[in-house]
Order: sequence, then C-alpha cells, then structure tokens
Amino acid sequence: MASVTLRALTKTFDAGTKPALQELSLDVRDGEFLVLLGPSGCGKTTALRCIAGLEEPTAGEVLIDEREVTHLPPAERDVAMVFQNYALYPHLTARGNIAFGLEVRGVAEPEIARRVQETAQRLGLMELLDRLPAQLSGGQRQRVALGRAIVRAPRAFLFDEPLSNLDATLRTELRAELLALHRALGATMVYVTHDQMEAMTMGQRIAVLHEGRLRQLGTPADVYQRPADVFVARFIGSPGMNVLAGHGRGMREGGGVVDCGSLSVPVAIEHYEGEIHLGVRPEYVSLCGEDQGMGNADIVVVEPLGAETLVHLAAGGQPLIARVPGLVELRAGERVGVKLDRRRLHLFDVAGERLA
Repeated sequence: MASVTLRALTKTFDAGTKPALQELSLDVRDGEFLVLLGPSGCGKTTALRCIAGLEEPTAGEVLIDEREVTHLPPAERDVAMVFQNYALYPHLTARGNIAFGLEVRGVAEPEIARRVQETAQRLGLMELLDRLPAQLSGGQRQRVALGRAIVRAPRAFLFDEPLSNLDATLRTELRAELLALHRALGATMVYVTHDQMEAMTMGQRIAVLHEGRLRQLGTPADVYQRPADVFVARFIGSPGMNVLAGHGRGMREGGGVVDCGSLSVPVAIEHYEGEIHLGVRPEYVSLCGEDQGMGNADIVVVEPLGAETLVHLAAGGQPLIARVPGLVELRAGERVGVKLDRRRLHLFDVAGERLA
C-alpha cells in the first residue's frame, strides 16, 4: 500500500474565478481509511481527481509514497478509483468488467482468471459473473465496480461518493462491507462524501473541507467533540451543534457568563469580554420547568423519533434543539426552562474560530 501527500494543492478552473482548492495540505497514512467530507462544491472531488491524475493542479504537489506524481498520467500512479455512477461497460459481463483492467495491462489469462475468481468470492459475486450490468441491481453494480478496482491490487483506492446512488438499506450494508474489506486488505483508502454519517462511521480520520480549504483534520471523535470552528460544529452531527450568538460579561479569573437570547450561561473561560458564540450539542440541552434553568424557551416543533425526541426551541429569538431520550409529552407553543451541560460547552470568537 502507500501513503498519499498533498502539498499546498491549489486548483482554479477558470481565470478570475474562486479556486476550487486553496493550498490544501494533507497526509494520508499508509493503510489509512481517510474521509474527505464537506458540502457540494467544497473541493473534495477535485482533490480526489488530482490524486488520481484526472485533474492537474494549478499549483502544489501530489506525492504517492513520497514520490512526486503531480504531472504523471493516471496509468503511472497505480491507484484505483471507484465512481458514484459505477462506470461499467454495458456490453461486458460482470466478469468482463472486473477483468478489463488486467487485460489492458497484458496480464496472462490464467492469472486474470485466478484474480477475478478470488475477487468475486470476496465480494459475493460468483453467481453474477456472467450477467450484464443491465441485469444487476444498483448494489450489485457497485460491487462489480469495486471488484474492478480490487482485482488490480493498486497502492491506493479512491472512492468518489460510491454509495450515494443507493437506498438507505443498501448504503448501510455496503458501508459495513467496505470497512471489512479495508481491514482484510490493509489498504490505503481515500473516500469522498457529503454524508457526515458515512464519514463518522467509516473514517479513521476525517478531513473537513469548506470552500476549497481544510477546516479540520482529526478522528471522528475529534471533529465531533472539539470542532475547530463554527462551520465544523454545525456541519458535523445530525442535527448539528447549536451555535448561539451571545455577549460575554464578567469574564475574569474563575469565569463569567454568556448572555445568548433568553439564556444566561455560566462559562469557565477567562479574560474575554464582548461578542462571542456559544456552542452545545443537542444531547447536552435538557428541559425543565419554566424559570428553573438558565432561562426559558418556547417550543416551536416536536419531532418524536421513537428512541428519542428532537425538540426545536426559540430562546429569545435564537433557534435551539434539544435531543431528549424517549417520547415526551410536549407541544408546540409551550414554554419550558432550559439547562445546558456546562462541561460540554464550546466557545467561538466572532470570526467563528474556537476559543475553548
């Protein structure tokens, strides 16, 4: 397998337009499963295509196993890419699609047959090898596309939102299969997605991108529990972190108070006065009787989900979501008291950067 390194990677498609990538630097460790996560247009697919050699960066370098490959064609990089739309040849059977890359490279027929058989067994495709793509389901087609990549034994696998065309049940099933495959192969995998649930459940580390820039790189626990800025805080989680605009006062030795909407929240941060943003995950917002918490809020919407209930609140005009265990007897229009877990608060400056 191989490490992958991006050094100050910049990509501009048209002169005078905003770069799709802006000085992106990133190290993917040998054998790591790294997820590139971000909203549409953040540059994650562009970064993947630069690694594959399908796009040439405007500036910066791409290294595979510490060897610069920035200007090498895809065939000389020894990486395999799995696309969102499967990209199968419609006139070839599943066997033919899996074998195609080996045939082009001139691999001997007995070796091709052995490797196709081995790959098909690994992916549960043995009974489907003689079917055309039109005779396969979406999940089966994606397995064939994955098999075409695996059979080559490349130094790194690149996945461009490979599960986004599948229904929820199949996505869950194939996520588990991809993770099992990663463990079995010990392969370096770079996986692009806009789905933060996929990122959290699959990635050993997550690189969060926004507007072509790397906002945070860390384990799923890192980006969830200690987001680097307001964008990451709101993007990670379902629902994302509550971020309330507030004003810090009395922040001297020992801490102070942040007033945000109808809430007055004691905080531990010192030596900071003025405008501030306070963040808290929905699971650390609890409800109590009116006038018994850090302030009151009005219930706007109640979403019962079975194991939990999401309660949407307005705290002095600011939106706030509480995740409450089980089903609760609450109605829109009621007023409740609100408490925030002081051990789980996050503070950001007016520019959105993390303070504490």
